[in-house]
Amino acid sequence: MIYLDYNATTPCDPEVVEAMMPYFTQKFGNAASRTHPYGWIADEAVKQARDKVAAMINAVPQEIVFTSGSTEGCNLALKGVFELYAAKGKHLITCATEHKAVLDTCRHLERMGAEITYLGVDQDGLVDLNELKAAIKQDTILIAVMFANNETGVIQPVEQIGAIAHEHEVLFFTDATQAAGKCRIDVEAQHIDILALSAHKFYGPKGVGALYIRRRSPRVRLMAQIDGGGHERSFRSGTLNVPGIAGLGKAVELCGQNRESESVRLRALRDHLEEGLLKLPGAKING
Repeated sequence: MIYLDYNATTPCDPEVVEAMMPYFTQKFGNAASRTHPYGWIADEAVKQARDKVAAMINAVPQEIVFTSGSTEGCNLALKGVFELYAAKGKHLITCATEHKAVLDTCRHLERMGAEITYLGVDQDGLVDLNELKAAIKQDTILIAVMFANNETGVIQPVEQIGAIAHEHEVLFFTDATQAAGKCRIDVEAQHIDILALSAHKFYGPKGVGALYIRRRSPRVRLMAQIDGGGHERSFRSGTLNVPGIAGLGKAVELCGQNRESESVRLRALRDHLEEGLLKLPGAKING
C-alpha cells in the first residue's frame, strides 16, 4: 500500500521515537518540578526543544509556547487576541480557504460579537493583496492567513501580507502547520506576530505543537484560554508533555538537516505525479 496522505499526518521518524523514549521511563519528571533532578532533567529537555523551535523560525526562545497542536494554537491566537484587543476593535480578516481550526474559531468569535471578513482567493488559490488592503478598517485588530494550504499546497505571500498588516498597525497571525519543516520561515523578515505549528506534520509525534507569540516590538498580548498553574508564562497552563516536546525538538533538528535535499526530491515526485495526472481526460491540478 502506498501512503499519499502526508498533509494529514506523517509517521514518526525512528530518531524522534528514540529521543522521546527516555522521558517515558527513567527521565519521567515533571518539568515544573524545580526542587529535584528529575524535574531539572525534564526542564532541560523542554528548554532544548524550545531553543530548536525558535531557531527554526528566527524567533527567540521566550517567544515559543508549547501546545497540544495547531488547533489549540489557532484557538489561543484568535480568541486570545479578540479578548485582549476588543477595546481597540472587533474586526478580524481571514481567508475562506483556511483550515477549520481557524474558520470554526472565527464563527465562534462572531457569536461573541466579532465582525469577520472572509477573503476569497484567485484561480491559483492566492489572496488578492489589493482586496486585503481594501478590507482593513479602523477597528481591524488581526489578519489571519495560513502560510500554506493543507489541500492545495498553495503558499501565500506571507511576507507581503505581514507588511500590509504592520503598515496599518494590525497584528498578523499565520497557521504554518503545513509550512513548518518544509518552507523557510522567518518571523522577523515575514512580519509575523503569531504563528502556529504542529509536530506530526513533519515526522514528529501527535499531540504536541508550538505557538510563536512576538515579544519584540510590537509586543503581542494574548488572553490565556487555559488557566491553572501558570505554565508557559501563563499563556497555556497544564503539565507539559515532555516526551512529545522532546520529540518535537528532534523533528525540528532533523528537518534542519534534511529540508533542502527533501525539497528537491519531493518536487521531482510532485512534478512526475502531476505530469501523469494531466494526461487523464478532464484532469486539472488545483493550486
